[in-house]
Amino acid sequence: MILGTGGHARVVADIVRVGSDYELVGFLDDFYPERHEQRFCDATVLGGREQMGKLMAQGIRHVILALGDNAARRRIATEFVAAGYVLGQAVHPRATLAADVRIGGGAVLMAGAVVNPNATLGENVIVNTCASVDHDCVLGNAVHLSPGAHLAGAVRVGDESWIGLGAVVLEGRSIGERTIVGAGAVVTRDLAADVVAYGVPAKVISSRAATNSG
Repeated sequence: MILGTGGHARVVADIVRVGSDYELVGFLDDFYPERHEQRFCDATVLGGREQMGKLMAQGIRHVILALGDNAARRRIATEFVAAGYVLGQAVHPRATLAADVRIGGGAVLMAGAVVNPNATLGENVIVNTCASVDHDCVLGNAVHLSPGAHLAGAVRVGDESWIGLGAVVLEGRSIGERTIVGAGAVVTRDLAADVVAYGVPAKVISSRAATNSG
């Protein structure tokens, strides 16, 4: 099953259907209860997370979280795992992965994504449409690499960070946890945790530390 009924969920559902690993049994949605029992992407919205126990009893074991909010995706994933679920992976058949790539549970790789040798993707990572992760990169848990974003070799991205549409990160750079890199940015130097950076070259514009601590 897939948690979420937004645009991202539509893409995840398409990946599940064109693959051969899973059969899509339906969706869960905690945010729009009015959608419960309705049809979405040719499947039924089964309810919210209150259905977890019932669905487990029916033999459903795998869930993919189709949520764009990195922190929420990571947090809710721990709830499903604690309840006995397995985080499924959705890898589009037209994504290109090197043979030794390591991918955590819950990861979603869209069409056109490229992940090169010796790269490691943590749990609940999103490598969006036509984004690329080059050799020896390490992406922490719940990272989102937006469409058309590119990481050069040996880049490290901390947990829950978001690399915006079309952004580029140069080789060997490090990005801290929960950091946002704006669309079209070019990261030429390391970025600390909990900052927002954009521009060419990317510059730190603000801090997210106060928001994340409150």
